[in-house]
Amino acid sequence: MSPTMNPTGILREAMKLPARNQKLMLQVILLTLAPFSLLVLLHYLVASPLLQKVEDTYESSSLDPKDLRSLVALEIPFLVALCIVSVFGTIITIHASAFTYVGKSLSLKELMLWIFSTWKKPAITWLYVSLLTIAYIVVSLFSIQLPTLILIGTTNATYACSWLVAILAALLYLYFAPVWTLGLPISVVEDDCHGLMALKKSGKLVEDDDDVLGPVIRISSMLVATVLFCLTNMFTFVVHTVFYFECKRSHGEKLDMELGPGYHSVPTIINAS
Repeated sequence: MSPTMNPTGILREAMKLPARNQKLMLQVILLTLAPFSLLVLLHYLVASPLLQKVEDTYESSSLDPKDLRSLVALEIPFLVALCIVSVFGTIITIHASAFTYVGKSLSLKELMLWIFSTWKKPAITWLYVSLLTIAYIVVSLFSIQLPTLILIGTTNATYACSWLVAILAALLYLYFAPVWTLGLPISVVEDDCHGLMALKKSGKLVEDDDDVLGPVIRISSMLVATVLFCLTNMFTFVVHTVFYFECKRSHGEKLDMELGPGYHSVPTIINAS
């Protein structure tokens, strides 16, 4: 295995890739985040009031079926739009990464023209991957509940069996997920290879290489994503904390922190020389 073909080498190469074409990668990031952020904001403004109404009436047992139908009719277009945005983000990211990796410098206009002429192949593969993922989740959830249905009741044995099935399903997903995800770059880079053909080829590539490579890369990517999520979450709370104090300042309130009754001051010990 070459130095680049180990998980650390691949992750290092992936992190260095945006620096090779900073302008294009920045444009890709903006084109990916902008529609998604706009969609989330629009969903919050349009669907949140109706969703809150449905939740309140459901809790008080006075749910109006019309409100529920309206919510479903509203969520379906948002779900379709979210899928379109997700497919677009996936395709443009893979295209930009592929051209940058092989050393071809493209402008955003050239990249978009290339995508418009080849988007069907990765879109079909994305659909296959999504359907496989949904099917796997459904089968996994049913399998987790199966011990309860067979043993009838909730005992320590059923809980143990359910947890064991859940762990096995998660481990098995760590094998399948890299294979399915690898099918997307294959459908972008290679001609006449998409859908099931791309997934079969990705399975062969992962099988021919080190069997542990795919799951390790998947776990590493999940860890990086978790760290980024935690940092984003921390920054969100920092922003809200600053916003809180600025609101207090604007209302002329005193900016102070009370340590509370559980705090006991510790006397300072000065060593006599």
